Formats: sequence, structure tokens, C-alpha cells
Amino acid sequence: MSGQKKNLPHGIVRHDSVLLNKNEYFSLWKNWNQLLDGKRTYLRPPRGRRVLSVSGVFRRPLARPWALEFQEPLLDLVEDYPDNDTVQEMIKILCQRYVHFKRTRGDGSCFYRAFFFSYLENLGQIQDSQAEVTRLMEHVAVSRENFCRLKWDKAYFLNPEEYFSSVASELNHLVNSVANGLSSDELQKRSLQEMMPLRVISFLRLLAETEIRTRIDDYNPFIPGKMNVNQYCWKEVRPLDVKASALAMRALTYALGIPLRLETLGEGLTAGGLQVKRLDFFPRSESGKGAFHIVRSYWSSTTTPEPLEIGSGNLISSDGTPLLTLLCRPDNCDILYRK
Repeated sequence: MSGQKKNLPHGIVRHDSVLLNKNEYFSLWKNWNQLLDGKRTYLRPPRGRRVLSVSGVFRRPLARPWALEFQEPLLDLVEDYPDNDTVQEMIKILCQRYVHFKRTRGDGSCFYRAFFFSYLENLGQIQDSQAEVTRLMEHVAVSRENFCRLKWDKAYFLNPEEYFSSVASELNHLVNSVANGLSSDELQKRSLQEMMPLRVISFLRLLAETEIRTRIDDYNPFIPGKMNVNQYCWKEVRPLDVKASALAMRALTYALGIPLRLETLGEGLTAGGLQVKRLDFFPRSESGKGAFHIVRSYWSSTTTPEPLEIGSGNLISSDGTPLLTLLCRPDNCDILYRK
């Protein structure tokens, strides 16, 4: 080990982190989770790539996109589709109701990241945020009961109940921080620093899987191909690099009792004029504990769907629609902001 120390550079850089000197690095050697600390550390560069710089530190070869970007004017999204007139028109239709959007990293977990960050933003703005935190954690507690009834592969969880409890505690701390006054600026700053580690993203996927496997009869008719429920979850819900399907979206919103609106690009109707497809997921009861259902609608530059009559609640706007609003594109899922 002493020989290895002698040949190492003085500092080792972690992306978006402070320098690690040699002593700090070797003190963390036995616990790689602590060393990584949620970041990607490139101590072994790809073949043929030089990462050791003239200053004598290991650096990340290429910058990684932020998990969440800053807000941008929605109309600027037109520039992403210079050769697609249909999508450009759909974006202009959306601009009648929305003014900004926030990009998320397109790494397969964009929906989960956008969904939960949008929830945190809205949580910080509602009047009785602490009551909403209590409601949310009650849903998590129900999911924990369902989770404990299911069988889990020991190769996936060494101790399933301990894992669920530990990450649920992280989630509880995060939402309480927002409910207790974490500013929107600080929330954005933390998002740029990977505020939601992969453990939380994995936990959201786990909640969706628990919901699907607990209510097999409800979800089985919508599972594609010849897969059973377990196979579907293993292939389409658990992996961090697999994008969320409509089924997984529905399962997560149901598990947490959070109403959600999805505006979609690329799936609009063209008969009689271009229209944007919209999906609304919401609970029937104001408490969020009733049966969940989906409303599908289309709207254009000249017509807008009638307001939904779904009652009231902390996560419902004054016009009876979900506060959480995401934009689903073929290659990503972003957050939308109303005028």
C-alpha cells in the first residue's frame, strides 16, 4: 500500500466535490460508498482516454448534465425540434397555458426525478404543508405494510425491511425540510448538487413495484407481451436506466396519493386540427385513499378541455386540476409551470 501511495498524485477530484488528498482518500478506501458519496468517481478511465491532467489530479473526462436544469421559457423548446413542424405547433399550443419548463437529465429516471421535484416545489408553496407531509408518510406507511407482505430476492435486498425503513426516513427528512421553510432557491441549489440521490429514486421505483405487485388483478391486464407481473417489474420498473411507462406512472401516483397531470408531445390527434394529448391521474376521494382513475383528453389552439370536477385538496389547483404537471416527450420528461 505504501508503494501505491507514493505513485499517486496529491489530489483526487470528485465531480462537484472538494479535492481529496491522499490521506483522506486512503482513510475512505475501505468504505467505497462513503468515498463515492453519491457522486461518480472516475479513478479508472476508459481505455485510450487520458484523465490525469498536467496539474496532477484525476478529473472526470466529460461533464455530466445536471439532474435538473434551471427554468427556461417553454417556447424555447421549439429549437429542439427544427425539423418537426408538428411538435413545434404542439409546443405553441402548450404555451397558451404554460410559460416555463425545467429539463431533467435523460438517464431513464427522468420521470421519477421530475415527479418528485415538482412535488417538493408544490409542497413548499401550499398553505398546510405539514398536513400534506403527514398524509404522504401515511401512504408510505401503507406501502411499507404491502412491501413486507411480498417476497423479495435476497440478492436484491440483504434486509428488505431495514432498507425500506432507512430510505423512508431519508424521504421523510427531505419532505420535512421543505415543509419547514426550505426556500425555492435553496431547493434548486440542492437539486444541482444531486439532492435526490439514487437511493431515493430507487425508492420511488420500489413504491411503484410494490403497488403493482400488491394489486396484480388491477395491473395485469395492462402488462405487455407474455410477461407476468414480477417479470415486468424486474425489467421495466426496477432498473434505473429504464424510462417509466404509463403503468409505472400510474402505480407511483396511486401509491403516494398524488394527483398528476401529463401533457404529451408526439401523441396528439391530427383529425380536424392538431391537438395535444393530456392525461390526468387523481384519486376519487379528497383524502387520496380512494380508487384511482385516469382522465384522457385532447386540446388544441381553439379548444380547451372542461375543468375537472375532482373536489379539493392540497395538491389540487383552484380550477380542480392537479398542481403537479409534467411534460412527456419521446426522449425525456420535464416539469411544466403554468402562467
